Amino acid sequence: MTMKKGARILAIDGSAYRKQDADSLIVGVVGREDEVEGVLSFRVQVDGEDSTKMIIRSASRSRFYDQIRLVAVHGVTLAGLNVVDLPSLGRELGIPVVGVVRRRPHAGELEKAVRASGIAVERKLALLRKIRKGSEAFRMEGFYFQAAGITKDELRGVSGSAVRFLRLAHIIANGVARGESRGRI
Repeated sequence: MTMKKGARILAIDGSAYRKQDADSLIVGVVGREDEVEGVLSFRVQVDGEDSTKMIIRSASRSRFYDQIRLVAVHGVTLAGLNVVDLPSLGRELGIPVVGVVRRRPHAGELEKAVRASGIAVERKLALLRKIRKGSEAFRMEGFYFQAAGITKDELRGVSGSAVRFLRLAHIIANGVARGESRGRI
């Protein structure tokens, strides 16, 4: 069954940051079809381990919480190597979650970056394995999706909106953090 076209989506992306920054601004855009209904913001630690917890906290405290039917995150990490536990996020919020990227993901490269960081390496590698095991990866409409709690067919009706709202979250986060937005998802 395809998710209804007018389903509310929470799309989350982070701002650019410098390695010496303690944290990074994260923005969530709530909307449906082509209408933005709200914006959430919070901070997560650069290369930390709090992204999943902070998304849950922000989403569940939001006035939109009961209406959100899908969470879309730009990739599976925020603020560098702060890994988002997609399956746990979906389970805790009770809704499907997708990680979305433009370029084909390379698990080996991400694991190599985690090892090189030297920060909570074993926990982050275990989390990346958990994400791969507890989600489905596929390509659709020029983007790569890592989906937990939703199939490719179910996502079809809202994938375009998810990507549009991710772009907007990206623009807002970078515009606020840098004074001007640049780059794309």
